[in-house]
Amino acid sequence: MALSKLAIGNWKKAEYYLSEYNDKINGDGDRDGKTKTVTQLCNIWREIHGAKHWNGLLDPINPLLKAEILRYGDFAQQCYDSFDNDQSSKYYGNCKRSKSSLSHRLELVKCGRGYQVTKYIYANTRVLDSFFGEETNDSGAWIGFIAVCIDPDEIKRLGRRDIVVAWRGTETPHEWMQNLRDILVPATTSHATTCSNIQTLSKPDARVEKGFLSCYTSTDEDSVRCRFSAREIVVGEITRLLNEHKDEQQNLSITFTGHSLGAALATLSAYDVKQIIVNSQDCMSSIPVTVFAFASPRVGNLSFSQHMEEIGVNVLRLVNSRDLVPKVPGVIVNEKLGWLTKILHWLPWAYVHVGVEIVFDSSVSPLLKKTHNPAFFHNLEVYLHLVDGFQGNKKLPFKSSGRDAALVNKSSDLLIETLQIPSYWWERRNKEVVKRVDGILVYSPTTPTPIPLPLLLSPH
Repeated sequence: MALSKLAIGNWKKAEYYLSEYNDKINGDGDRDGKTKTVTQLCNIWREIHGAKHWNGLLDPINPLLKAEILRYGDFAQQCYDSFDNDQSSKYYGNCKRSKSSLSHRLELVKCGRGYQVTKYIYANTRVLDSFFGEETNDSGAWIGFIAVCIDPDEIKRLGRRDIVVAWRGTETPHEWMQNLRDILVPATTSHATTCSNIQTLSKPDARVEKGFLSCYTSTDEDSVRCRFSAREIVVGEITRLLNEHKDEQQNLSITFTGHSLGAALATLSAYDVKQIIVNSQDCMSSIPVTVFAFASPRVGNLSFSQHMEEIGVNVLRLVNSRDLVPKVPGVIVNEKLGWLTKILHWLPWAYVHVGVEIVFDSSVSPLLKKTHNPAFFHNLEVYLHLVDGFQGNKKLPFKSSGRDAALVNKSSDLLIETLQIPSYWWERRNKEVVKRVDGILVYSPTTPTPIPLPLLLSPH
Protein backbone atom coordinates (compact mmCIF):
# COMPACT_ATOMS: atom_id res chain seq x y z
CA MET A 1 0.00 0.00 0.00
CA ALA A 2 1.08 3.58 -0.70
CA LEU A 3 0.65 4.62 2.92
CA SER A 4 3.88 6.57 3.25
CA LYS A 5 2.93 8.99 0.48
CA LEU A 6 0.71 11.06 2.74
CA ALA A 7 3.16 12.05 5.48
CA ILE A 8 1.84 14.59 7.97
CA GLY A 9 2.76 18.12 6.99
CA ASN A 10 3.61 17.20 3.41
CA TRP A 11 0.28 18.18 1.98
CA LYS A 12 1.18 18.42 -1.70
CA LYS A 13 1.59 14.67 -1.83
CA ALA A 14 -2.18 14.22 -1.49
CA GLU A 15 -2.63 14.84 -5.21
CA TYR A 16 0.14 12.38 -6.01
CA TYR A 17 -1.45 9.77 -3.78
CA LEU A 18 -4.88 10.24 -5.35
CA SER A 19 -3.44 9.92 -8.83
CA GLU A 20 -1.64 6.69 -7.98
CA TYR A 21 -4.72 5.32 -6.22
CA ASN A 22 -6.85 5.98 -9.28
CA ASP A 23 -4.33 4.24 -11.53
CA LYS A 24 -4.10 1.26 -9.20
CA ILE A 25 -7.76 0.39 -8.73
CA ASN A 26 -9.38 -0.98 -11.90
CA GLY A 27 -12.66 -2.10 -10.34
CA ASP A 28 -12.69 -5.61 -11.81
CA GLY A 29 -11.00 -7.64 -9.08
CA ASP A 30 -7.76 -8.33 -10.99
CA ARG A 31 -4.78 -6.06 -10.37
CA ASP A 32 -2.53 -7.96 -12.79
CA GLY A 33 -4.42 -6.98 -15.93
CA LYS A 34 -7.86 -6.35 -17.34
CA THR A 35 -7.87 -8.85 -20.20
CA LYS A 36 -8.32 -11.90 -17.99
CA THR A 37 -11.33 -10.61 -16.05
CA VAL A 38 -13.29 -8.81 -18.79
CA THR A 39 -14.80 -12.06 -20.02
CA GLN A 40 -15.40 -13.37 -16.51
CA LEU A 41 -17.39 -10.38 -15.36
CA CYS A 42 -19.50 -10.05 -18.47
CA ASN A 43 -20.34 -13.76 -18.27
CA ILE A 44 -21.38 -13.91 -14.60
CA TRP A 45 -22.66 -10.39 -13.92
CA ARG A 46 -26.19 -11.66 -13.20
CA GLU A 47 -24.85 -13.92 -10.44
CA ILE A 48 -22.73 -11.05 -9.12
CA HIS A 49 -25.95 -9.02 -8.94
CA GLY A 50 -27.85 -11.66 -6.98
CA ALA A 51 -29.59 -13.81 -9.60
CA LYS A 52 -28.87 -16.84 -7.39
CA HIS A 53 -28.96 -14.92 -4.10
CA TRP A 54 -25.14 -14.86 -4.05
CA ASN A 55 -24.99 -18.59 -3.26
CA GLY A 56 -21.40 -19.80 -3.46
CA LEU A 57 -19.98 -16.29 -3.79
CA LEU A 58 -19.66 -15.21 -0.15
CA ASP A 59 -17.48 -17.74 1.65
CA PRO A 60 -14.84 -17.23 0.49
CA ILE A 61 -15.94 -14.03 -1.15
CA ASN A 62 -15.65 -13.97 -4.92
CA PRO A 63 -13.06 -11.34 -5.97
CA LEU A 64 -15.32 -10.02 -8.73
CA LEU A 65 -18.17 -9.61 -6.24
CA LYS A 66 -15.85 -7.81 -3.83
CA ALA A 67 -14.72 -5.47 -6.59
CA GLU A 68 -18.32 -4.70 -7.55
CA ILE A 69 -19.28 -4.05 -3.92
CA LEU A 70 -16.38 -1.61 -3.62
CA ARG A 71 -17.30 0.02 -6.93
CA TYR A 72 -20.89 0.67 -5.92
CA GLY A 73 -19.71 1.73 -2.47
CA ASP A 74 -17.60 4.39 -4.16
CA PHE A 75 -20.70 5.62 -5.99
CA ALA A 76 -22.32 6.15 -2.58
CA GLN A 77 -19.14 7.77 -1.24
CA GLN A 78 -19.22 10.29 -4.07
CA CYS A 79 -22.57 11.49 -2.72
CA TYR A 80 -20.75 12.50 0.47
CA ASP A 81 -17.69 13.89 -1.29
CA SER A 82 -19.77 16.03 -3.64
CA PHE A 83 -22.21 17.37 -1.05
CA ASP A 84 -21.66 20.90 0.21
CA ASN A 85 -21.94 20.48 3.99
CA ASP A 86 -20.22 23.76 4.82
CA GLN A 87 -22.82 25.85 6.64
CA SER A 88 -20.89 29.00 5.78
CA SER A 89 -21.37 28.33 2.07
CA LYS A 90 -24.27 29.86 0.15
CA TYR A 91 -24.47 26.52 -1.67
CA TYR A 92 -24.95 24.58 1.56
CA GLY A 93 -27.25 21.62 0.99
CA ASN A 94 -26.51 21.42 -2.73
CA CYS A 95 -24.07 19.44 -4.85
CA LYS A 96 -20.67 21.08 -5.26
CA ARG A 97 -20.38 19.79 -8.81
CA SER A 98 -22.30 20.12 -12.04
CA LYS A 99 -23.51 16.88 -13.59
CA SER A 100 -20.68 16.91 -16.12
CA SER A 101 -18.15 17.60 -13.36
CA LEU A 102 -19.52 14.76 -11.24
CA SER A 103 -19.39 12.44 -14.26
CA HIS A 104 -15.72 13.37 -14.61
CA ARG A 105 -15.15 12.72 -10.90
CA LEU A 106 -16.71 9.26 -11.22
CA GLU A 107 -14.30 8.64 -14.07
CA LEU A 108 -11.32 9.73 -11.95
CA VAL A 109 -12.08 7.42 -9.03
CA LYS A 110 -12.89 4.68 -11.56
CA CYS A 111 -16.12 3.55 -9.91
CA GLY A 112 -18.08 5.17 -12.73
CA ARG A 113 -15.75 4.77 -15.66
CA GLY A 114 -17.88 5.42 -18.75
CA TYR A 115 -20.93 6.59 -16.75
CA GLN A 116 -22.83 9.82 -17.40
CA VAL A 117 -24.77 11.54 -14.61
CA THR A 118 -28.21 12.31 -16.03
CA LYS A 119 -30.26 13.49 -13.04
CA TYR A 120 -29.83 14.89 -9.55
CA ILE A 121 -32.16 13.79 -6.75
CA TYR A 122 -33.48 16.20 -4.12
CA ALA A 123 -35.46 15.41 -0.98
CA ASN A 124 -37.52 17.47 1.43
CA THR A 125 -35.30 17.33 4.51
CA ARG A 126 -37.66 19.38 6.66
CA VAL A 127 -40.12 16.52 6.92
CA LEU A 128 -37.58 14.97 9.25
CA ASP A 129 -34.90 17.45 10.31
CA SER A 130 -33.48 15.06 12.89
CA PHE A 131 -32.54 12.62 10.14
CA PHE A 132 -30.26 15.10 8.47
CA GLY A 133 -29.12 17.66 11.02
CA GLU A 134 -29.22 20.07 8.09
CA GLU A 135 -30.93 23.45 8.05
CA THR A 136 -30.79 25.09 4.65
CA ASN A 137 -32.54 28.12 3.22
CA ASP A 138 -34.38 25.76 0.90
CA SER A 139 -36.25 22.77 2.34
CA GLY A 140 -34.86 20.59 -0.43
CA ALA A 141 -31.37 19.14 -0.16
CA TRP A 142 -29.31 17.28 -2.74
CA ILE A 143 -29.45 13.62 -1.80
CA GLY A 144 -28.11 11.66 -4.75
CA PHE A 145 -27.91 11.15 -8.47
CA ILE A 146 -28.78 8.83 -11.34
CA ALA A 147 -26.14 7.78 -13.87
CA VAL A 148 -26.03 5.47 -16.87
CA CYS A 149 -23.12 3.69 -18.50
CA ILE A 150 -22.60 5.06 -22.03
CA ASP A 151 -19.09 3.87 -22.89
CA PRO A 152 -19.09 0.88 -25.30
CA ASP A 153 -15.91 -0.60 -23.81
CA GLU A 154 -17.24 -0.41 -20.27
CA ILE A 155 -20.60 -1.83 -21.35
CA LYS A 156 -18.70 -4.74 -22.89
CA ARG A 157 -16.67 -5.24 -19.70
CA LEU A 158 -19.77 -5.16 -17.50
CA GLY A 159 -21.78 -7.35 -19.86
CA ARG A 160 -24.67 -4.90 -20.00
CA ARG A 161 -25.65 -1.24 -19.80
CA ASP A 162 -25.94 -0.32 -16.14
CA ILE A 163 -28.16 2.37 -14.61
CA VAL A 164 -27.07 3.47 -11.12
CA VAL A 165 -29.14 5.28 -8.50
CA ALA A 166 -26.86 6.49 -5.69
CA TRP A 167 -28.28 7.92 -2.45
CA ARG A 168 -26.53 10.10 0.11
CA GLY A 169 -26.76 9.29 3.79
CA THR A 170 -26.57 11.74 6.65
CA GLU A 171 -23.62 13.40 8.33
CA THR A 172 -25.05 12.76 11.80
CA PRO A 173 -26.62 9.26 11.82
CA HIS A 174 -26.78 8.84 15.56
CA GLU A 175 -28.77 12.03 16.05
CA TRP A 176 -31.63 10.77 13.90
CA MET A 177 -31.23 7.25 15.28
CA GLN A 178 -32.17 8.57 18.72
CA ASN A 179 -35.31 10.15 17.26
CA LEU A 180 -36.51 6.96 15.56
CA ARG A 181 -38.37 6.01 18.72
CA ASP A 182 -40.67 8.98 18.21
CA ILE A 183 -41.56 8.20 14.58
CA LEU A 184 -41.96 4.43 14.54
CA VAL A 185 -45.36 4.56 12.88
CA PRO A 186 -45.29 2.14 9.94
CA ALA A 187 -47.00 3.43 6.81
CA THR A 188 -48.05 1.41 3.80
CA THR A 189 -46.53 2.60 0.56
CA SER A 190 -50.02 2.71 -0.91
CA HIS A 191 -50.65 5.65 1.42
CA ALA A 192 -47.77 7.64 -0.06
CA THR A 193 -48.71 11.15 -1.15
CA THR A 194 -47.27 11.79 -4.56
CA CYS A 195 -48.10 13.02 -8.04
CA SER A 196 -51.25 11.49 -9.50
CA ASN A 197 -49.55 10.28 -12.67
CA ILE A 198 -47.40 7.78 -10.76
CA GLN A 199 -49.30 4.71 -9.67
CA THR A 200 -49.11 3.65 -6.03
CA LEU A 201 -47.81 0.36 -4.73
CA SER A 202 -50.32 -2.44 -4.38
CA LYS A 203 -49.28 -4.39 -1.28
CA PRO A 204 -51.34 -2.89 1.57
CA ASP A 205 -49.80 -5.03 4.32
CA ALA A 206 -46.23 -4.20 3.25
CA ARG A 207 -45.35 -1.42 5.66
CA VAL A 208 -42.28 0.79 5.81
CA GLU A 209 -40.89 3.20 8.35
CA LYS A 210 -42.82 6.45 8.10
CA GLY A 211 -39.82 8.76 8.11
CA PHE A 212 -38.13 6.99 5.21
CA LEU A 213 -41.35 7.08 3.21
CA SER A 214 -41.89 10.79 3.94
CA CYS A 215 -38.37 11.61 2.83
CA TYR A 216 -38.93 9.68 -0.40
CA THR A 217 -42.39 11.00 -1.30
CA SER A 218 -42.90 14.47 0.17
CA THR A 219 -42.74 17.75 -1.74
CA ASP A 220 -42.64 21.46 -0.95
CA GLU A 221 -44.31 23.80 -3.43
CA ASP A 222 -42.38 26.75 -2.00
CA SER A 223 -39.04 25.03 -2.60
CA VAL A 224 -36.94 25.53 -5.72
CA ARG A 225 -35.23 22.16 -5.34
CA CYS A 226 -38.09 20.15 -3.90
CA ARG A 227 -41.11 21.00 -6.02
CA PHE A 228 -41.03 17.38 -7.09
CA SER A 229 -40.52 14.52 -4.66
CA ALA A 230 -37.47 12.28 -4.75
CA ARG A 231 -39.82 9.53 -5.86
CA GLU A 232 -41.08 11.51 -8.85
CA ILE A 233 -37.52 12.32 -9.89
CA VAL A 234 -36.36 8.70 -9.65
CA VAL A 235 -39.41 7.15 -11.31
CA GLY A 236 -39.43 9.75 -14.07
CA GLU A 237 -35.74 9.42 -14.91
CA ILE A 238 -35.63 5.61 -14.74
CA THR A 239 -38.65 5.51 -17.04
CA ARG A 240 -36.96 7.86 -19.49
CA LEU A 241 -33.74 5.84 -19.53
CA LEU A 242 -35.57 2.54 -19.98
CA ASN A 243 -37.53 3.97 -22.89
CA GLU A 244 -34.35 5.38 -24.40
CA HIS A 245 -32.67 1.97 -24.24
CA LYS A 246 -35.75 -0.20 -24.79
CA ASP A 247 -33.96 -2.22 -27.48
CA GLU A 248 -31.37 -3.39 -24.92
CA GLN A 249 -33.68 -4.79 -22.26
CA GLN A 250 -31.93 -8.18 -22.20
CA ASN A 251 -28.67 -6.39 -21.42
CA LEU A 252 -29.77 -3.76 -18.90
CA SER A 253 -29.45 -3.57 -15.13
CA ILE A 254 -30.68 -1.09 -12.52
CA THR A 255 -28.46 -0.85 -9.45
CA PHE A 256 -29.28 1.10 -6.28
CA THR A 257 -26.67 1.95 -3.69
CA GLY A 258 -26.46 4.02 -0.53
CA HIS A 259 -25.09 4.25 2.98
CA SER A 260 -27.03 4.67 6.24
CA LEU A 261 -30.21 6.62 5.50
CA GLY A 262 -29.16 6.43 1.85
CA ALA A 263 -29.24 2.62 2.06
CA ALA A 264 -32.80 2.75 3.38
CA LEU A 265 -33.83 5.05 0.53
CA ALA A 266 -32.03 2.80 -1.97
CA THR A 267 -34.03 -0.16 -0.69
CA LEU A 268 -37.34 1.69 -0.77
CA SER A 269 -36.78 3.16 -4.23
CA ALA A 270 -35.67 -0.21 -5.66
CA TYR A 271 -38.90 -1.76 -4.37
CA ASP A 272 -40.85 1.08 -5.93
CA VAL A 273 -39.11 0.98 -9.33
CA LYS A 274 -39.19 -2.81 -9.64
CA GLN A 275 -42.90 -2.98 -8.95
CA ILE A 276 -44.40 -0.01 -10.76
CA ILE A 277 -42.06 0.19 -13.77
CA VAL A 278 -40.12 -3.00 -14.42
CA ASN A 279 -42.66 -5.64 -13.41
CA SER A 280 -45.62 -3.71 -14.81
CA GLN A 281 -44.43 -4.42 -18.36
CA ASP A 282 -43.66 -7.95 -19.53
CA CYS A 283 -40.93 -6.74 -21.85
CA MET A 284 -39.04 -5.23 -18.89
CA SER A 285 -39.60 -7.91 -16.26
CA SER A 286 -36.23 -9.56 -16.95
CA ILE A 287 -34.26 -6.41 -16.07
CA PRO A 288 -32.41 -7.11 -12.79
CA VAL A 289 -32.90 -4.64 -9.95
CA THR A 290 -30.19 -4.89 -7.29
CA VAL A 291 -29.38 -3.01 -4.08
CA PHE A 292 -25.94 -2.75 -2.50
CA ALA A 293 -26.81 -1.34 0.92
CA PHE A 294 -24.11 -0.21 3.34
CA ALA A 295 -25.00 0.14 7.04
CA SER A 296 -28.72 0.08 6.32
CA PRO A 297 -31.28 0.42 9.10
CA ARG A 298 -34.33 -1.82 8.90
CA VAL A 299 -36.79 -0.37 6.40
CA GLY A 300 -40.07 -2.26 6.77
CA ASN A 301 -41.99 -5.16 8.23
CA LEU A 302 -42.03 -8.88 7.45
CA SER A 303 -44.53 -8.49 4.60
CA PHE A 304 -42.35 -5.82 3.00
CA SER A 305 -39.29 -8.09 3.21
CA GLN A 306 -41.19 -11.03 1.74
CA HIS A 307 -42.67 -8.93 -1.06
CA MET A 308 -39.23 -7.58 -1.96
CA GLU A 309 -38.14 -11.16 -2.58
CA GLU A 310 -41.36 -12.09 -4.41
CA ILE A 311 -41.07 -9.31 -6.96
CA GLY A 312 -37.39 -10.04 -7.53
CA VAL A 313 -35.41 -7.23 -5.91
CA ASN A 314 -31.96 -8.54 -4.97
CA VAL A 315 -30.54 -6.87 -1.86
CA LEU A 316 -27.01 -7.36 -0.51
CA ARG A 317 -26.48 -5.64 2.84
CA LEU A 318 -23.00 -4.87 4.17
CA VAL A 319 -22.89 -4.70 7.97
CA ASN A 320 -20.19 -3.86 10.51
CA SER A 321 -21.15 -5.98 13.52
CA ARG A 322 -20.24 -3.09 15.86
CA ASP A 323 -22.37 -0.52 14.05
CA LEU A 324 -25.60 0.39 15.87
CA VAL A 325 -27.51 1.74 12.85
CA PRO A 326 -28.31 -1.68 11.28
CA LYS A 327 -29.85 -2.68 14.62
CA VAL A 328 -32.64 -0.09 14.35
CA PRO A 329 -35.57 0.30 14.11
CA GLY A 330 -37.07 -2.85 15.57
CA VAL A 331 -34.72 -3.30 18.51
CA ILE A 332 -37.25 -5.52 20.32
CA VAL A 333 -39.16 -7.33 17.54
CA ASN A 334 -37.09 -8.19 14.49
CA GLU A 335 -35.95 -11.07 12.27
CA LYS A 336 -33.71 -12.49 15.01
CA LEU A 337 -36.78 -13.78 16.90
CA GLY A 338 -37.31 -16.45 14.24
CA TRP A 339 -40.83 -17.93 14.25
CA LEU A 340 -41.95 -15.37 16.83
CA THR A 341 -41.48 -12.66 14.22
CA LYS A 342 -44.25 -14.22 12.10
CA ILE A 343 -46.58 -14.20 15.09
CA LEU A 344 -45.77 -10.64 16.14
CA HIS A 345 -45.52 -9.16 12.63
CA TRP A 346 -48.67 -7.06 13.17
CA LEU A 347 -47.03 -4.96 15.90
CA PRO A 348 -46.25 -1.38 14.79
CA TRP A 349 -42.62 -1.77 15.90
CA ALA A 350 -41.96 -5.18 14.25
CA TYR A 351 -39.24 -4.68 11.64
CA VAL A 352 -37.37 -7.18 9.48
CA HIS A 353 -34.19 -6.75 7.44
CA VAL A 354 -34.33 -7.52 3.73
CA GLY A 355 -32.05 -9.54 1.49
CA VAL A 356 -28.70 -11.25 2.05
CA GLU A 357 -26.26 -10.02 4.68
CA ILE A 358 -22.45 -9.85 4.76
CA VAL A 359 -21.18 -9.19 8.29
CA PHE A 360 -17.64 -8.13 9.17
CA ASP A 361 -15.96 -6.73 12.28
CA SER A 362 -13.92 -3.53 12.38
CA SER A 363 -11.65 -5.02 15.05
CA VAL A 364 -10.04 -7.37 12.51
CA SER A 365 -8.23 -4.56 10.70
CA PRO A 366 -4.78 -3.88 12.18
CA LEU A 367 -4.81 -0.38 10.67
CA LEU A 368 -7.82 1.03 12.53
CA LYS A 369 -7.74 2.68 15.95
CA LYS A 370 -9.40 0.97 18.88
CA THR A 371 -12.26 3.18 19.98
CA HIS A 372 -15.78 3.11 21.38
CA ASN A 373 -16.97 6.06 19.31
CA PRO A 374 -20.15 4.86 17.49
CA ALA A 375 -19.45 7.14 14.52
CA PHE A 376 -16.24 5.18 13.92
CA PHE A 377 -18.13 1.95 13.28
CA HIS A 378 -20.58 3.64 10.90
CA ASN A 379 -18.19 5.56 8.62
CA LEU A 380 -18.58 4.53 4.95
CA GLU A 381 -14.86 4.62 4.18
CA VAL A 382 -14.34 2.28 7.14
CA TYR A 383 -16.95 -0.02 5.62
CA LEU A 384 -15.15 -0.01 2.27
CA HIS A 385 -11.82 -0.64 4.00
CA LEU A 386 -13.34 -3.65 5.77
CA VAL A 387 -14.90 -4.97 2.56
CA ASP A 388 -11.48 -4.69 0.93
CA GLY A 389 -9.92 -6.90 3.61
CA PHE A 390 -12.88 -9.28 3.95
CA GLN A 391 -12.20 -12.87 2.84
CA GLY A 392 -15.32 -14.72 3.97
CA ASN A 393 -17.67 -15.49 6.82
CA LYS A 394 -15.22 -17.78 8.65
CA LYS A 395 -13.41 -14.88 10.32
CA LEU A 396 -10.37 -15.22 8.12
CA PRO A 397 -7.60 -12.66 8.76
CA PHE A 398 -7.80 -9.22 7.19
CA LYS A 399 -6.16 -9.23 3.76
CA SER A 400 -6.32 -6.14 1.56
CA SER A 401 -6.97 -6.64 -2.13
CA GLY A 402 -5.41 -3.30 -3.06
CA ARG A 403 -7.61 -0.45 -1.82
CA ASP A 404 -5.46 2.24 -0.20
CA ALA A 405 -6.16 2.49 3.52
CA ALA A 406 -5.42 6.24 3.45
CA LEU A 407 -8.95 6.76 2.12
CA VAL A 408 -10.24 6.02 5.62
CA ASN A 409 -8.88 9.37 6.83
CA LYS A 410 -10.55 11.40 4.09
CA SER A 411 -13.03 12.83 6.58
CA SER A 412 -11.99 11.22 9.84
CA ASP A 413 -9.08 10.43 12.15
CA LEU A 414 -9.51 6.67 12.35
CA LEU A 415 -6.20 5.23 11.12
CA ILE A 416 -3.51 4.34 13.66
CA GLU A 417 -1.02 7.17 14.16
CA THR A 418 2.03 5.14 13.15
CA LEU A 419 0.83 5.29 9.54
CA GLN A 420 1.24 9.09 9.58
CA ILE A 421 -1.80 9.70 7.40
CA PRO A 422 -3.24 13.23 7.82
CA SER A 423 -6.68 13.32 9.35
CA TYR A 424 -9.57 14.94 7.47
CA TRP A 425 -7.33 15.46 4.45
CA TRP A 426 -10.28 15.68 2.05
CA GLU A 427 -11.71 18.68 3.88
CA ARG A 428 -8.33 20.42 3.96
CA ARG A 429 -7.92 19.86 0.24
CA ASN A 430 -11.36 21.27 -0.60
CA LYS A 431 -11.54 24.20 1.80
CA GLU A 432 -8.82 26.52 0.61
CA VAL A 433 -8.81 30.08 1.90
CA VAL A 434 -8.41 32.74 -0.78
CA LYS A 435 -8.14 36.54 -0.72
CA ARG A 436 -10.91 38.48 -2.43
CA VAL A 437 -10.23 41.65 -4.44
CA ASP A 438 -11.20 43.68 -1.38
CA GLY A 439 -8.52 41.92 0.67
CA ILE A 440 -10.87 39.82 2.81
CA LEU A 441 -9.95 36.17 3.34
CA VAL A 442 -12.79 33.73 2.56
CA TYR A 443 -13.28 30.08 1.76
CA SER A 444 -13.46 29.32 -1.95
CA PRO A 445 -15.88 26.42 -2.37
CA THR A 446 -16.57 24.89 -5.74
CA THR A 447 -19.39 26.78 -7.41
CA PRO A 448 -21.98 24.35 -8.75
CA THR A 449 -23.51 24.91 -12.14
CA PRO A 450 -27.15 26.07 -11.77
CA ILE A 451 -29.38 23.03 -12.08
CA PRO A 452 -32.85 23.34 -13.69
CA LEU A 453 -35.93 21.94 -12.02
CA PRO A 454 -36.33 18.20 -12.56
CA LEU A 455 -38.63 17.21 -15.40
CA LEU A 456 -41.26 14.73 -14.26
CA LEU A 457 -41.97 12.07 -16.84
CA SER A 458 -44.99 9.82 -16.56
CA PRO A 459 -44.16 6.10 -16.31
CA HIS A 460 -47.07 5.38 -18.64
